[in-house]
Amino acid sequence: MAKVVSPIAAKIEVIGRPRESSYEAGKFYYPTLFIDLSQPEGAEAAKIWKNLSEDEVSQIQKGDRVQLISVGKDKSGKDKHNIVLVNDNSPAAVKSSADDTPPASEWTPDQKRAIASFVEDQADLLGFCLKVSREKFANPQNPLVETEESIRTLATSLYITTQRKFHVS
Repeated sequence: MAKVVSPIAAKIEVIGRPRESSYEAGKFYYPTLFIDLSQPEGAEAAKIWKNLSEDEVSQIQKGDRVQLISVGKDKSGKDKHNIVLVNDNSPAAVKSSADDTPPASEWTPDQKRAIASFVEDQADLLGFCLKVSREKFANPQNPLVETEESIRTLATSLYITTQRKFHVS
């Protein structure tokens, strides 16, 4: 018979810096603090520390609301959980909120300024990635790539990786 579990409603409080695994060379984990929202604020019992992979961390950010669903225990006897993102930044929520966005002709001046600022920031980041790609990969003394298309592809990869790693959106 299947075990019935109640999910833990939690908030991501801290995503730590990457640390190298003692068990697998070249693998990193991110110590991450979840706060159990059913516990009194500041209670030690509210703190749930998990070591997450880079892939897991790339899908969440500080402040996200999640559900931790128990899936048993690890070899050391600690609880293992699946993490379910439940905040307004989930892809389903983003899609549905985008469907409710008024057409551009109805945007306020503040909304237009915010969009323009965002676009400028993103262009600056992409321009920086392009500059670094040219410096690193098309150096005349030791070119690693020869075509402009390759430079643009590398810059785009750096741009996307930077957005994911640092939760730039």
